[in-house]
Amino acid sequence: MILETLPEVLALPTEQKEILAEELLNQVVLEKDKDPALVELLRRRLAEYEASPNGGTRWEELRDRLLTRRDA
Repeated sequence: MILETLPEVLALPTEQKEILAEELLNQVVLEKDKDPALVELLRRRLAEYEASPNGGTRWEELRDRLLTRRDA
């Protein structure tokens, strides 16, 4: 088991383990994706988010706009 070789990971609080798991899954997706343009787009958007985490549109607002367009 890989975790046995990484005791510091086992010592993390549950919340940090969840974050680590999500980050690892995201990394796997990036590594498996062979489309360099898509990988670059995702990295650029992540960097934009990290630079300004409150600069985007909230999901609820975006969802409502999309539903309004769909129903029009």
